[in-house]
Amino acid sequence: MILNRSLKKIIHTKYFQYAVFIFISSIYFFLMGYNEVATKGPFSQHIYRQSDSYAFPLNYYYEKNSFFEPSILFVAEDKGGKTVSEFPILYYLTAKIWDITGVTPFIPRFINFLILCIGLFFLYRLAFEFLDDHFWSILVSLSLAASPLIGYYAFNFLPNIPALGFSLIASFYFFKYLKSEHFIHLILFTVFFALGGLLKISSLFAFLALNAMFFILNFRQFKSNPKAVIKQIASIIFVLGVLISWFLFTKSYNAKHLGGIFNQSILPVWNLSSKQVHSILDVIYNNTLIYFFNPYALGVLIAIMIVSIIYWKKVNKQLLVVTYILLTGTIMFSVLFFGGMDYHEYFLIDITIIIPFILLTFLTLIKNSSNRFYKLGWIKTAAAVLLLFMLNYNAILTRMRFNPNDPLVKENIQLDKKILDYWEYRHYDWEAHQQKYEGIVPYIRGLGIKFEDKVISIPDETPNVTLSLLQQKGFSDYHYSANYKGVGQTKRKIVLGAKYMIIEGKENLKREDVAPYLKYKIGEYNGILIYRL
Repeated sequence: MILNRSLKKIIHTKYFQYAVFIFISSIYFFLMGYNEVATKGPFSQHIYRQSDSYAFPLNYYYEKNSFFEPSILFVAEDKGGKTVSEFPILYYLTAKIWDITGVTPFIPRFINFLILCIGLFFLYRLAFEFLDDHFWSILVSLSLAASPLIGYYAFNFLPNIPALGFSLIASFYFFKYLKSEHFIHLILFTVFFALGGLLKISSLFAFLALNAMFFILNFRQFKSNPKAVIKQIASIIFVLGVLISWFLFTKSYNAKHLGGIFNQSILPVWNLSSKQVHSILDVIYNNTLIYFFNPYALGVLIAIMIVSIIYWKKVNKQLLVVTYILLTGTIMFSVLFFGGMDYHEYFLIDITIIIPFILLTFLTLIKNSSNRFYKLGWIKTAAAVLLLFMLNYNAILTRMRFNPNDPLVKENIQLDKKILDYWEYRHYDWEAHQQKYEGIVPYIRGLGIKFEDKVISIPDETPNVTLSLLQQKGFSDYHYSANYKGVGQTKRKIVLGAKYMIIEGKENLKREDVAPYLKYKIGEYNGILIYRL
């Protein structure tokens, strides 16, 4: 009896909870195979956007620019590559850590992963506020981690993941504020949502849903408790004010320097032809959804959401309203950004927040309907098995995108052959091209090529992919192949300061914009040829 009391006391301490989540996060880290890619730069799915996010901290590190002077490696007509998209606080932090550790992709990868893990811990704490049960609370948190979208991008370079982490932290403090009315909780809620919105404005689904819920359920307080309403409105104004200020800065900064690199507008369905709509719908059905969530688990989620709506009287009203608004927001987001959902499944990272809220809402229904059933051991065992099944599915799809020949992928549940063949080809293509750049930076530095010495990197139709692998300022085929013909491309780049040409693949030596500039070869690395112009 005394032992049981002592055990319960230990379990309820924050230090024990911290230890459990560190342990779970560590298992997740190795289950997803992050240890295998920890020191790899941008590669695999959406290497284009990854390399853009990796280029920012590289510039901060090498150029020592001030915080409000972000730039990428691709310089274009701007000559310095100054441009901006999301708030660069994490890029700047990465560069400062690199001042101590040296450049390693592990740092930005780990920062994003750490912020997500903290967010998942706060999601667990939020769930516990409603469920008063550690098992179900952990299950709610890990339901989000079971999404293959989270699995792949959690240890990556894109800003969507830390934005989601900040949103989860903010959501916890919102409900704490509703319960305690402590002003510090409102401040934390506001600050963390502002941070999330600055990193990715589409991460504000929960912010809009929580505020809408507050005003819907507290309509009667407008007269009886005007201070609470005024505080909430002030919070909204602050977040929107911060975001508008940043948006105006980005518009002004990009107008003065290098604009057009990052899309800052919507991609609505009504701008597409019926043929394009059908094509994207086909991609979503056959490709995108499998990376959003396990298809069977997604079916279960839809079913329990419908049940929660039907039996709404026994569901926590706050959570039900939030879930319903999140669902509405998901539909609106899909309509507004439909044009970007053809193979851009990372757009959906922001709406994964609906997954734990659907589950949390349903669990309040079970708890309020039958507390005995809610606590049954075999029910929890079945739920744990289902969660493990989803995590295994996540691990397969995540590791497959890292390496389709991974034993955990090959010797696991059967995947659609088309999907596996596609990733085997992608991995082969990466090995044949981008992998050659691994370890090249010390070599080109040994040739006397400095970071600020602009290079022409060929072939590359993106702004930053090969330049980020080279850790080098310069030019790619992006922009120039569309605006200049043949040798005119190279001539223009030389006028803008290009000093070296770096070419991957001997077949590219015959290109019209390359062949006249092969007189002064100064090096070769893994078949990558380097010439002085």
